[in-house]
Amino acid sequence: MTSTAVQGIGVHVRAVTPTAARAQADFRALLNVLSRPGVLDVVGRTDGPAALAVAAGLADVEVPTAVLAAPGAEHWARVLHLATSAPPAAPAEARMVVALRPPTAEEIAALPRGDALHPERGTRLIVAVTGLSSQEAGERNVPGPQVPGPQVPGPQVPGPQVPGPQVPGAEGPGVVLVLSGPGVPGTRRLRVTGLAREVFAALAAANAGFPAGVDTFLVAADGTVAGLPRSTRIEIENGEH
Repeated sequence: MTSTAVQGIGVHVRAVTPTAARAQADFRALLNVLSRPGVLDVVGRTDGPAALAVAAGLADVEVPTAVLAAPGAEHWARVLHLATSAPPAAPAEARMVVALRPPTAEEIAALPRGDALHPERGTRLIVAVTGLSSQEAGERNVPGPQVPGPQVPGPQVPGPQVPGPQVPGAEGPGVVLVLSGPGVPGTRRLRVTGLAREVFAALAAANAGFPAGVDTFLVAADGTVAGLPRSTRIEIENGEH
């Protein structure tokens, strides 16, 4: 590798590596959305992909990690491994999978889920999406002081459109999820753009054997984040609401 290439990788590493204060604030946001499925919070913006910055705050040398990247963006996998020392792994063997491009239903189905005796072996999945919006008034979290970042989109306000692979559900009304289970009083509805409904159907199937399953973070380019823990029941609602 040339010195120019090394310098270029170094710039990318710095772009996705949060400060200690930022990492702590982001971790609180991730705990919030994982304990309150369907509620939106916000993580800090960086010069790199927001989903990768979230992963950089969670990965370490003991977390085998896979990165799913679009053609031409494979360098982000090396960036994450250099930034965190997380060992690279195939998705079927990873403890954390970072999808910078839309995963397929088949890829979701192949992720490790653990089992009833070893649920900790289930994958943590971080997925970049085009936009997130709450469908319930009053359900979004408002970032507190000293947590810089963009404001969370309000109800029925789609997130910004980011160029990317064209997939079903990436444009138009998106996919509306009806969520229920622990942490959800009744139900919550969450609109996601940038992922096909088949992905959520595969995720629901992967989590059908709770406590085995996959814990998921959805991360929009503007830093908006939502959590779908394996304990959450996911129903897919058609139509625009």
